[in-house]
Amino acid sequence: MDPISMMQPSLLERIAEIDQHDESSRLLSQNDSLAQTLGKKHPGRVRGMGIGPTTSQVFDSNSAQPSIGTQREETQRVLLELQIELAAEKLKTKAMEDEVVAEKTRRQAMESALMCLVRGQGGELPLNVAAWMNSLEG
Repeated sequence: MDPISMMQPSLLERIAEIDQHDESSRLLSQNDSLAQTLGKKHPGRVRGMGIGPTTSQVFDSNSAQPSIGTQREETQRVLLELQIELAAEKLKTKAMEDEVVAEKTRRQAMESALMCLVRGQGGELPLNVAAWMNSLEG
C-alpha cells in the first residue's frame, strides 16, 4: 500500500485545501502543503523521504544539482570530443577514397600494358588471359 493511501482522509482533504489556496505549496519545499498539514517536523528528518536524506540534501539546490557552468563545460567537452572523432573519420574516409582512385589508376595501367603485350604477340591471347580481360570489361 502506498503512503498516500495510508493517510487519513482528513489529512488528504487538508493538503488539497492548502494546494487550492496557495500555488507555491505544490512545490517541494520546507513549507509545502504536506509540511503545513503535518505540522512541525522532527530535526534531521525529511517527511516522506524516509530516515536517510537530510534537509540540506533535499532542499539545498547547490549540493544536489550541478551548476549551469559545470553542465555547460561538460557539454562543451563532449562536443569537442565528437568534433575530433568526426574529423578523424573524415580523414579515414578521404584516405580510403584516395586509395580507391590509386587502385583504379593501377588497374588501368596494367590493362594498357597488357593490351600492348597482346598487340606485340599478334593479337592472340592465352585463354585464361582472355577470360580475365573479359571480366574486367564488365
